[in-house]
Amino acid sequence: MDAPDAYASYRVPAPPAVPKWTAFVKSLGDQTTYPWAATAPSPKSNDGGATGGGPNGKGAAWGTLENKATEVFACPAGQWALTFDDGPVLTDQSMAILKANNVVGTFFLVGSKIAENTTHAKFVQDLYDAGHQIALHSWTHRQISLQSTDEVIAELIFNILAVYNVIGKVPRYFRPAYSAIDDRVRNILVSMGLRPVIWNIETLDADVGGPAPGGIDIISSNVTVADALAHTKSDFEAKSDPRWSYFPSKTPIPGTVPTRYTYDGFISLQHDISAAHIQVAQVVVPFAAKSGFKSVYVNACDQIMPDASFYLDDNSVLTQFIKSIKLPLTAADLAPFTGSFAAVPAGGASIGGAVATPKSGAASSVIPLASVFASALMAMVL
Repeated sequence: MDAPDAYASYRVPAPPAVPKWTAFVKSLGDQTTYPWAATAPSPKSNDGGATGGGPNGKGAAWGTLENKATEVFACPAGQWALTFDDGPVLTDQSMAILKANNVVGTFFLVGSKIAENTTHAKFVQDLYDAGHQIALHSWTHRQISLQSTDEVIAELIFNILAVYNVIGKVPRYFRPAYSAIDDRVRNILVSMGLRPVIWNIETLDADVGGPAPGGIDIISSNVTVADALAHTKSDFEAKSDPRWSYFPSKTPIPGTVPTRYTYDGFISLQHDISAAHIQVAQVVVPFAAKSGFKSVYVNACDQIMPDASFYLDDNSVLTQFIKSIKLPLTAADLAPFTGSFAAVPAGGASIGGAVATPKSGAASSVIPLASVFASALMAMVL
């Protein structure tokens, strides 16, 4: 019998494109340095950037340290950022594992799952109150690089709205589902003051019960929890993952074509929406905690913005725009936009001073309105 599809409930309709939102984001960017407005989506025939490959728009499929739009992909030496994708679903359990091992996590949350019910929204509040880092993972978990520019911006802003409604903050960091990113999406993120994040250790928790991904040498016919732990330990010892070692570092692996690299710090990929994911967390998190590496949040690993906070400034241009959005949207909101916005310098969406990261136990003053928010959003997209 086939395992249940953990992602069946994620297949919700795409959010509607909102012309005003696209016009606003265009007003934030520098189309000379970071062009995206006239760049087409990645071809449907490829995986949207989920493997190393050729260029899209301006620059290579994998970012470089010189490109301010490049992903956060590794931590400084001796540091390890544990990250969890696709929640909030079993997020209370992953939080409990982190707490039991005295480590911290960064959670990349899907907007439609936040708005799904009040329990999920409470998990977002719990993450914030516990001091964990909350980040973005799109509204629908689609491959964002394959979507139109209007759809990309809608995915991002609906995701932001779902988080903002609960904690009153706009997360700075975004991870593309399936790692599907190209230069168009990178440059949209730069315009908005957001930072993309990938990973350099894959724990294989998403593969438990099925075959290992290509390039992974697992003896079992299907990946087991023990295999996932063994693979994570192997990556740690080798300082490199067979599938996620294309990002540039100071230590290339001799004789590799294309060039692969080793790393002295890690961002590991985990999930928390199935029992198998939690079983892997129960063995991988203790290993990371005992590795001798410092447990950090993703923002501590940002090679482009080393002092960046979890969230955009409350007075930033993007945060103020998010605050101004009224739900539910009306027919007028979906009509062609004929107004204009004052131009803002590149990256201006995040200017205005740093926001201190929330301390453990710090409560939000925002009243959770998840049930109302869920009804309003689902009415728009169904």
